[in-house]
Amino acid sequence: MLKDLYLKNSMIPKRYLEDIPLIPSSRDEQTFIELNEIKKDIRGFVNRGDNLLICSNSCGNGKTTFATKMLKSFIEESSMFTYKYDTPVLFVNVNNFLNDKKLAINDKAIANRVKKIEKAILTAKLVVFDDIADKTLSEYDMNTMYYWLDYRTSNKMSCIYTSNQTPPQLKSTLNGKMYSRIVNYSIVKEITDGDHRGC
Repeated sequence: MLKDLYLKNSMIPKRYLEDIPLIPSSRDEQTFIELNEIKKDIRGFVNRGDNLLICSNSCGNGKTTFATKMLKSFIEESSMFTYKYDTPVLFVNVNNFLNDKKLAINDKAIANRVKKIEKAILTAKLVVFDDIADKTLSEYDMNTMYYWLDYRTSNKMSCIYTSNQTPPQLKSTLNGKMYSRIVNYSIVKEITDGDHRGC
């Protein structure tokens, strides 16, 4: 079944394959409504080449959950189609992947996996870049990321970014080119509530 293949190739973490309920606080209710509207029209979002930044100063309040729900919604919409690389959507934890790229220099197995993911980043209809700037990025890391983001935005290929930094913080963390691609090209939705994990 195509849906199962797409889910397998998406690299969505197992936890987020489950149906995780999202219940906003009153102050985030409107933001959650707006995110749900994007999710309901995810096919239109992708066809237009739209981008989304879901950000917050706190972790554990639903950013990644929302992003993966959108990936799964697009898979539902896309399960009747066949994509050349069998990866219409992709989940990339930025820090883990950049670390794997460094390890790939001395590990052939990791190098092969990284090569496959990099190919998918440039072909998938929708990519989630999770935890952008969660850790300090070196200039090399930013240049690597910029190549992917510039390619995707230039070709109107949709991205969803999550970050524990809001745009003013990202402006001081990222170089100008990265900031422009992530913030200026995106619909920005900020979640203000705190950590819900363990609640």
